[in-house]
Amino acid sequence: MHSALRFVFLLIASLFIAGTAPAGLFAPGGSEARAETPAPVIGTVYVFRPMGGRLASPEMDNLAAKIRARGLEADVYNYTNWLRPAKDAIARYRAEEWKSPIIVIGHSAGGDSAIRFALWLKRSGVPVNLIVTLDPTRIAGKVPANVERFVNIYSSVNTLGGGDPEPARDYRGHFASVDLKDFSVMHRYLPGIAGLQETVVEKIAAVAERPAAVDGPAIQIAYAIPRGEAIVLWDGGVPVAAAAGDTPASVAAQFGVPAWAIAAINEVDPARPLPAGKRLTVPHHFEADAGQ
Repeated sequence: MHSALRFVFLLIASLFIAGTAPAGLFAPGGSEARAETPAPVIGTVYVFRPMGGRLASPEMDNLAAKIRARGLEADVYNYTNWLRPAKDAIARYRAEEWKSPIIVIGHSAGGDSAIRFALWLKRSGVPVNLIVTLDPTRIAGKVPANVERFVNIYSSVNTLGGGDPEPARDYRGHFASVDLKDFSVMHRYLPGIAGLQETVVEKIAAVAERPAAVDGPAIQIAYAIPRGEAIVLWDGGVPVAAAAGDTPASVAAQFGVPAWAIAAINEVDPARPLPAGKRLTVPHHFEADAGQ
């Protein structure tokens, strides 16, 4: 039994380490940091590496460096070492008068660990402001109710990874599943897609700047981004009704989102008019509401 598990571990690690990244999808060195340094924010981000750690992929360490450049504390851990930082987060939360945000991100098995981390905090009544998972495994647990926002960025065609976690039955937060299947990127290389790390850092910074829970409808959304389109990470959706003569493009223009997103989230033909009164879900950044 132990020999079989060791073989599986070595096989997965070798698939992470071997091979070369596909050309054209990645920025040099993963993703280059912005030349202009934005205003700093305060918060702690717990970052979990995939199986194989830094040797398998340096991208989570690269991402942590970009997060620190935004003024947040970012600590990086191997995917097996989630319990100690979870206990540290609970202790810090209890000691703080002003509750600084708790944000968690993980790749592959590290994404699974991010959910375990949140579940441990739930036992102590501690909220998690944001979890971002990057191509977690298909056996990842359900997202617990103490998570206020959950974003899964994955590729549904990946055998290693390809996980799309579900919310727990009592989950009431914002929830988005973002499928990058059209990017044709192997599991190991997904965190290095050009522009992805910058977009994730901006999402983390926006939540850290306004860590309070956001009131409003919590409609789960799922969408696949077409290859060649910019990566956009919405928090969830808001309900709207189509007016007479509306099309996916006209609704998209009204709410300032891409037409492909209206078509993908609502599973409608982007070229056909919408029936008057049809219920639609429009993707939304809820931190924009929090700032009003």
